[in-house]
Amino acid sequence: MFTNKIDYTRNPAAAVREEFQDYSLVAAARHNFEDMYCHEAEVAAVRLAEAGIFEKTNCFEPEKLYTFAELLDAVAALAKLAGTTVDLSYFSADAPLTRGALITLLAAVTEDTANADQYKLLLSDADSLPSELLAAYLKCIALGLVPAYKKSEAEAPVTRGDAALALWRLYKPGMRLVTPYDLGETYEEGKDSYIVKNTYTLNESGIQLGTWSRYNWQWFCFKKLGKRPMDRVDFHKWIFNEQEPGVYKFSAFGNEQIATRVGSTVINSIEIAANMDWNPRFPRNHIPEFYKPDITVPETREAAKKYMYAFVQESLKKINGDLFLSLDYEVDWEMNLEHADEGSKLRAALWGQWYAEASEVARKAAEDMGASDRLKLMVIYNNLNELSRLGPEHNEWMLKCAKASDYIGIDVYFYERGSDETTYKCACRLFSDMRYLIKNYSLGKPVMIIENGLCVSGDRVTEEGYADYFRRLFREFKFTLSKGDFLDSNFNAYLFWDLVRYNNSPTGTGVYMDDGTPYPSGVEVEKGFADLEAVRQYNPCLQTAVAAVEGEVIVDVKTGIDFEKLTLVTAAKPQGNKLRVVLKDEGTVCVTVNGKYNYPSITEQTEHIIEIPEGFTDGCNTVQIFFGIKNNAQTVLSAEII
Repeated sequence: MFTNKIDYTRNPAAAVREEFQDYSLVAAARHNFEDMYCHEAEVAAVRLAEAGIFEKTNCFEPEKLYTFAELLDAVAALAKLAGTTVDLSYFSADAPLTRGALITLLAAVTEDTANADQYKLLLSDADSLPSELLAAYLKCIALGLVPAYKKSEAEAPVTRGDAALALWRLYKPGMRLVTPYDLGETYEEGKDSYIVKNTYTLNESGIQLGTWSRYNWQWFCFKKLGKRPMDRVDFHKWIFNEQEPGVYKFSAFGNEQIATRVGSTVINSIEIAANMDWNPRFPRNHIPEFYKPDITVPETREAAKKYMYAFVQESLKKINGDLFLSLDYEVDWEMNLEHADEGSKLRAALWGQWYAEASEVARKAAEDMGASDRLKLMVIYNNLNELSRLGPEHNEWMLKCAKASDYIGIDVYFYERGSDETTYKCACRLFSDMRYLIKNYSLGKPVMIIENGLCVSGDRVTEEGYADYFRRLFREFKFTLSKGDFLDSNFNAYLFWDLVRYNNSPTGTGVYMDDGTPYPSGVEVEKGFADLEAVRQYNPCLQTAVAAVEGEVIVDVKTGIDFEKLTLVTAAKPQGNKLRVVLKDEGTVCVTVNGKYNYPSITEQTEHIIEIPEGFTDGCNTVQIFFGIKNNAQTVLSAEII
């Protein structure tokens, strides 16, 4: 039998020191089917060809029909590779290969799973199927071997593309699909409407996907991309927060609060040490004018530490949930560390020592208010440059920063013309830079791409070029996130820059118009996010519990990946088109209908009536109800469609 067990752990961190490797050479070394570029089944077909299941031909012919004899041979070969045994003797190689026959075989060779009957709600023709075939369908849907079919179409033929996807998911359980809902043991035969509480935690092998939501556009981000685990929110500068010596005037952290209202963990920056003496290209000192603009001067350094302490405590008071904080973000650019000259090396060593000391102050501030577990420190580097390319033996400061951090962040941009060749080169460059930084400077800490993108402009990249970049990027993510590849070791998140171009500007980095219309790049981002999050190995969250809801219920939302939500499932299209949610205390509610339509209600109030103008369909409907992050659990008094 093929196992259903998925290994969600990370591979051990690599040893420090690896020469720079051009990812385009890695990509070129794998097999390529000319007719499968960005096809849904491309990764499955290529990896199975490399495993000897399909021939390494020029073209895969994904629409060509597959035969039962070919399927039996493939399953037998995969079982051998997996070190297991399967009994295929009672299947006839001469039988036609239909969807029903494929599902019957998949169900027969996999271990059983609990609670598969609940997916009877999905199949509109469940009552017309023979009992054995119905059981096979439900099992395969529950295991994520096939999509959550709303109609069985048991006689539909199976193409080579269909077969590749099913075989890949059979062989690699991590590649199986996330189901649209999970009712756990609450399912009852004959009952057609449910509301349950689902509890989630971090999937260590998953990837958290997000963006910079233009300060306070998180509501827009939720509408377009659904719930995001985290959000790159704001950039706070010492010079603006201390305009009189020792007197701090902090913002209300309103942008951060909006992020937590849609359930996202906040990523913030505090900019302290950058100055025009170190970097003449810098627009202004971040050090207040009444201090010497040099973080190595004792008076300035002590003032900076006092400011850091106050800022961290104020942040943690105002921001719900965890706070990911970077100190002097994009350090390579801000501190002018891009070249391998003696001046860069000296500045790097001095700043590295400052970072280590400032990190201690930040942690002490959190500890003194009992919030040590909520503060996560992250150093953020830029693209690889002359200095970092010298290797860790010449950049002890980077290892010192990694040691003082919880996470390693990378901001990577490319400013080149947008031909197909160039966008492919940019995508490969990102993976090349990531690999080098992960292998040499992460010390096994989780790594996040915090900002990444191109810029649409007359002399840089076209709209289609920007779309092509994301198309290629997410394609490579699907190839290189697989278990055993280098990104499986400690790669944790990818955030693109950025969400919206104001006033529908013909230039910029945003992927949406401000009226919600996606640019071609936005279409590719939506698809890339959906493709990755549909796979169990890559989904950022793991469900740990399901509980029936009767009357009021307590939900706890700690972070963007440590939360509880409610799921409402109905086997028939609802009569109403509004969702009414009543809370005991003021809070926010965000809703996703059938995994595609997103409706945020981010005003803190006790009663939310959310219009759902589109999203409900004939047959089974699923409504996911998310809540804002709170430092204390909240009580939901009722949730119903009206």
